[in-house]
Amino acid sequence: MKSKALHLIIYILLAFLLCPFAACDDTDDYSSDPKHTLRFSQDTLCMDTVITGIPTSTYQLKIYNPHKKALLISSINLADAGESGFRINLDGMPGKQFADVEIAGQDSLYIFVEATLPQQKNAGITLIRDSILFQLNGIRQEVKLWAYAQDAYAFRGKVIEQDTLIASERPILIYDSISVAPNAHLTLAAGTRLYFHGKAGMQVHGRLSAEGTLSSPVVFRGDRTDRMFPYLPYDRLPGQWGGIHFLTTSYDNHLVYADIHGGSFGIRCDSSRTDRTKLTLESSVIRQVSGNGLELTSCQAVIGNCEISNAGNNCVSLLGGDYTFTHCTLANYFSWNVRKGTALQICNEWNGTDYPLSSAIFRNCIIAGSGTDEIEGRRSKNENTAFNYYFSHNLIHSVKEENDRIINVIWRKDDNFVLMDSRTQAYNFALEEKSEAINLGNKEDADAYPTDRNGRSRLQDKAPDAGCYEFIRNEKEAATP
Repeated sequence: MKSKALHLIIYILLAFLLCPFAACDDTDDYSSDPKHTLRFSQDTLCMDTVITGIPTSTYQLKIYNPHKKALLISSINLADAGESGFRINLDGMPGKQFADVEIAGQDSLYIFVEATLPQQKNAGITLIRDSILFQLNGIRQEVKLWAYAQDAYAFRGKVIEQDTLIASERPILIYDSISVAPNAHLTLAAGTRLYFHGKAGMQVHGRLSAEGTLSSPVVFRGDRTDRMFPYLPYDRLPGQWGGIHFLTTSYDNHLVYADIHGGSFGIRCDSSRTDRTKLTLESSVIRQVSGNGLELTSCQAVIGNCEISNAGNNCVSLLGGDYTFTHCTLANYFSWNVRKGTALQICNEWNGTDYPLSSAIFRNCIIAGSGTDEIEGRRSKNENTAFNYYFSHNLIHSVKEENDRIINVIWRKDDNFVLMDSRTQAYNFALEEKSEAINLGNKEDADAYPTDRNGRSRLQDKAPDAGCYEFIRNEKEAATP
């Protein structure tokens, strides 16, 4: 009896030890019920417009097993076998197809999706489709992949050496830099879009004209067309590229309906003769830059009907020179990181060197922001160095000042703008009904700009509004982030 009992115990122990290797059939550990299917974080993964030939950022797809028993996915693969330009990565393993993928009960795994889309050889935007296919217990499931492909012309270290007109329906992708040589004139036609890669920028030694319109502005921006988060496009972030730099030899630059955003700075003008116009900027916007928005050093510039907003340093920085601003909105509510400047900085001295400020005129303007004082002044100790300014019919968030160079100015913090969303970095500096900028402007000064930056008349009511946007009732309802 003892011998038989001993043999039985040994048999049971051997069966238990060998079970994982031979005797046990673990197929019952996976559900074979065709009703037990996968769930996905999204049924369609859609990418924004993607420049062909440039890798996208990584998108995330989460796969759930909502059931108690584990599931064995027979296969996961791209329907177009990667020919579409999409790529997938399963929990750190790149590939076009995967077999026998286990997902435990009430567990999940991740698929990461990227794309480098092939050229489409047309000027339009093309929808590229693919899908990720899942085979499980005889059932096929699918997650659709969509991306909008846009071809672009590429310039790398491009130098414009003679008078040139660029009129392109496709974006122009700038690598390294684009520069305009001395004595050359570059004209950008309405609708031209310059997309700058990395820290690429524009240097102008000669002359630049941007001939944008309300419906077809000339755009200067970074080349990231995807999103950091679902609610936050990279295009709303500062520091995506360099900026536009007008050097000492550059004069007679004229930009109309230019949209300059997302750079390390917006426009920088080096010191030049102050009896000749270096820059005329009209009906344009400079916004969301990590440095100065508009930096003017000892030169002559005319700025009208423009929005210059949200700069990590100053929206406008003036050092010496001769400047006129009419119907401009300078609004610094920069919130991407710590802001170091103000809406307006005016100086006639820097690092021990004097720069005479012969004239800084602001007519029918708004100077606003989230700080305690949105004007910073720096004066030379030499009282003979010119520091001439003039403010007329402005709304200014700063310390009140009274003298004969200040006429009809409201000194008050007024944040009555249509949209200021720091989470999504979406801003609209059109006026709300409570804004004290409404009807503040002088009609004679508005004659030079009878319509606002959005093409609306300034001359049909009691008085023009300060800033570049005329108040329109119910504007807030129409605003979109």
